[in-house]
Amino acid sequence: MLLKLIILLLIQNQVQAGKVPSSSSEEDGSSEHDDEEHDRSSSHEHHWGYHDQEAWMSSFQDCSGKSQSPIDIETSKAIYDPNLNLIELEGYDLTGGPHLTLLNNGHTLLLALPNTMRIVRGFDEVYLAAQLHFHWGTIEVPGSEHTIDKVHFPAEIHMVHYNSKYANMSEAANKPDGLAVLGGFIGIGLHENENYEKILSALTDVSIEESNTQIPSFNVRHLLPNNLERFYRYNGSLTTPPCFQTVNWTMFNDTITVSRKQLAALENTLKAGQNQHLSKNFRAPQLLHGRRVLSSFSSSPSVDNRNVDVPLETEPFKRSGALGELSRGDILAIAFGVLFAVTLLVFSMYAYQQRKKHSKLKKDSRQNVIYKPGTKEEV
Repeated sequence: MLLKLIILLLIQNQVQAGKVPSSSSEEDGSSEHDDEEHDRSSSHEHHWGYHDQEAWMSSFQDCSGKSQSPIDIETSKAIYDPNLNLIELEGYDLTGGPHLTLLNNGHTLLLALPNTMRIVRGFDEVYLAAQLHFHWGTIEVPGSEHTIDKVHFPAEIHMVHYNSKYANMSEAANKPDGLAVLGGFIGIGLHENENYEKILSALTDVSIEESNTQIPSFNVRHLLPNNLERFYRYNGSLTTPPCFQTVNWTMFNDTITVSRKQLAALENTLKAGQNQHLSKNFRAPQLLHGRRVLSSFSSSPSVDNRNVDVPLETEPFKRSGALGELSRGDILAIAFGVLFAVTLLVFSMYAYQQRKKHSKLKKDSRQNVIYKPGTKEEV
């Protein structure tokens, strides 16, 4: 199998289209066996889809667990933890390296990554990259999996890594410390995102389910937000069957933006099943069941500007902080603005009183003049 050969060359396991092995899934990025082996595998292997998410729980035991993902991140309840180590990446710049494999597996658009890409700081262990993939909706229905204060973004990117203490993704997938996923919210901006175009420009080559193509390598770091210092952290699961509860999630606060045209290409190009559009491939938010959501920063972000249709002026778009984060310059500007407004109000009131007083004096002076018609003699 061509895909299997590519995976062996990349020294990692990837997802086989439309099949869910007992130890992995589309989310964790591991690949298992051909059709014959699939038929002989465990009863945990089932076809699944996003239209029947309730059925996942009956077919995959972990999908009914109490540490499931995605979740809604309530910013007011996120706990600031100053001890969270910042994320440090190594080997993400693949420019000039071997071509990368892009795959439509019927569930998502997936890019296989070499395990030379690593998270070297931020966790107790070093985590090696396996793959990245996307979740999206339609022009009417934003398709991020995680939400912020119940607000969905147009799309979401997941970069999947496995603990370097394990031999590969398959071995790590069901271990408590096995996986670490870096997630980013994708919004809509005014301009085309050149970094995302390196992937999206090849969509027509993988429009059919189970198709794959090769794309030139590039700096994968540019797919993530510029600022990696502000993020949320919680323990969760794969967001697809078999829903193993083994993922240490990092969701970055700042948003990546693509153009409306680029997002539309992702929403409308890929096919799954019987020539159906591959869209709305996101799982509904799951209950926290008492889990804590930590944050690397002390204040909650604002969601006022999270538009799904209105272009944003900056790229990538950085969501504004709370009022508590105003700089000294902002505070001075507000103070001068208020002072100017008060001064203008006092001046207006003074001018009104003077005008009223002048009008009254003029009226009184007119009342003191006695009109006396002229006589002929006087004329």
